[in-house]
Amino acid sequence: MLIIDFAFGGETYAKSPTALHIGDHLIKFAFKFAESTYYFSRTTVDANTVNVCDSSYTVQSTLSIDDYRKRLRELYGITLKDGSFRSLVGPYFRVAEIDNCNSLRPLHAFPRQKAAEAIVALEKLFDKYWHIQQYKDALKAKKEKQDAHKAARKQSLLPNSVTTRKAYKNNAAEIERLEAELEELTTQTDRDLSKEGTEEADQVSEIKGKITVLKRKRTRLQSQLDAVKLNASGGISYVQGEFSELQEFFPDADLRKIAEIEAFHQKLIIILKQQIEDETLRLSALIAAAAEEIQGLEEELRSHGGFAAMPKSFLDKFSQYRQQIDTLQNQNKAYDDAQTFAEEIKAAKQALRDAEEGILRNIESTINSQMTRYNDIVYSQTRKAPVISLLDGSNYEFSTPDDTGTGTSFKSLIVFDLSVLLLTQLPALIHDSLIFNDIGYKPLEKIMELYTKSNKQIFIAFDKKEAPTERIQKILDSAAVLHLSTDGNELFGENWGGKKAEEASSDEISE
Repeated sequence: MLIIDFAFGGETYAKSPTALHIGDHLIKFAFKFAESTYYFSRTTVDANTVNVCDSSYTVQSTLSIDDYRKRLRELYGITLKDGSFRSLVGPYFRVAEIDNCNSLRPLHAFPRQKAAEAIVALEKLFDKYWHIQQYKDALKAKKEKQDAHKAARKQSLLPNSVTTRKAYKNNAAEIERLEAELEELTTQTDRDLSKEGTEEADQVSEIKGKITVLKRKRTRLQSQLDAVKLNASGGISYVQGEFSELQEFFPDADLRKIAEIEAFHQKLIIILKQQIEDETLRLSALIAAAAEEIQGLEEELRSHGGFAAMPKSFLDKFSQYRQQIDTLQNQNKAYDDAQTFAEEIKAAKQALRDAEEGILRNIESTINSQMTRYNDIVYSQTRKAPVISLLDGSNYEFSTPDDTGTGTSFKSLIVFDLSVLLLTQLPALIHDSLIFNDIGYKPLEKIMELYTKSNKQIFIAFDKKEAPTERIQKILDSAAVLHLSTDGNELFGENWGGKKAEEASSDEISE
């Protein structure tokens, strides 16, 4: 059974004791669809690639295991919107070594799989998950929007919101108080400041502030220019005298040296004058620029009409009130936004639950109805059928009412698998021998008949030397493709398990 699973892209066989005992070996297999046959091979050591072969199993090319599984999905004509090939078939390839034969957990592909994941795989197999995914995507988008809002507030890109309803109400009361004081302020100055004029008042206050700064700058620059001009007019000058007269008093004086010093002084005076002239030009240009900017701002101020005539003290006070009000309003808005996000997420979660609930109930009802039909065939309408309950999408239950026997549990597992096989695009089943051991002969006979009536592939292993009834034996004989035993009919030519001949049993693999 593991080798068949291996041919369907499974991974367990390559790590099994059998594969490890034999060592690296090549498994060859083929799939026939209508008139076309496709040949492949796969080694146990390099199990991540699959060889594409001709009819003689000569390698023509290779595929990654993922691409091979996609190829099988295409060959079997699976058109489901979601689900990989292995996620779809995995739960229904029931092999002892894979440990997915738990008769109470039929959706689990492996024991530790989360129930929610197993249910999602079933939703995909019934081609319903895409509808649920739309609601999940909507919920995800709303959560991302909420996270972005929180991050923006954390980075101070948005105002911090108040965190409690009490703080929200306190802000609202403070806003009301500030607006009352603002109204009183405008009344006292006999100004009719409508809400539309608020922004203009803020602009006037800002312009006046800029003008004040520029005037101070212009005054400072003018003071610097006056100081430079004073230095230029009253600076140090060197008086040239007659060196010959100096020599009369100091006959030993070095007139040449004194002349060189005088020449240096003259050069220094020229440099200083140039620097003073440059500084004068620079300061004059800055003063002119400041004056021009002041003139522009004053013209802009005049364009605001009555607002320009308002005292700056009034405008500053007005702006202060407006800023306080805006800050509190923004804080409350951030709180309102946070509440809106929470409500939208709550609504999206409920919409997701409602949508999934409807889909789960539909799948559940469809499976249960088909299981009842199959169970009636197996027991001639004398026994209760198994029931699957998908609960809330995070867990499920599977049982046969009023009957917890082992044989009944495995019979119910088979009935479930056959129902899913019939109702979906599931391409094949594998049922290992342990599933049949405790089922009664008559029910087993009916199950074998159900196998033969399916138009899909069903692989079973039956480990009894002789079938318990003639009808079962006849079905097995007509469908068997491989007989295994310990008397020379071992799969790999040897029995390394060391069983004694008298303990050996016969195995049959049927398709």
